[in-house]
Amino acid sequence: MALITRKQAAEKMGVTIQAVYGAIKEGRLTAMEDDKGKIVINSETMVAEWNKKSAFRRVRTTSKNSNVVVHKSRLSNTNESIPEYEESKARTEHLKAELLELDRKMKEKELVPMDDVENKWCDIITTARTKLLGISSKAKQRIPDLDANAVSCLDDIVREALEELSVA
Repeated sequence: MALITRKQAAEKMGVTIQAVYGAIKEGRLTAMEDDKGKIVINSETMVAEWNKKSAFRRVRTTSKNSNVVVHKSRLSNTNESIPEYEESKARTEHLKAELLELDRKMKEKELVPMDDVENKWCDIITTARTKLLGISSKAKQRIPDLDANAVSCLDDIVREALEELSVA
């Protein structure tokens, strides 16, 4: 059994020494005293015990600028796919920005509600249908020489055209 100090354990697991102290205090990591009374940790079982008993794992990485230390937390007790906190926060901020953009466009009249567009198109189509169906009666009024067969023929042609449009 290889025994190491708390500082060495923190370096080996890539966490801060405070995280090791906290894990020992909370019972997530087992520590013992050596014959000199110094607190030590079993290096062979340390990582497995840490992973098994810790809800969060802290991974310490350094960026290109060696003065900056970045800590990443990840839930390790579940098998579910849970995104990193930074990723989740970035998604949330992105969605908020998209909602604000849509709200701005609606206020600037660049976007209109779908129901308004649908109602307007229904009104336009109904008006066009009514006007087309009125062609035969207007033709009879303007051309008094048209007989009933010609007016009926015009009415049939208009209705046939409307039928074809409704199927398309």
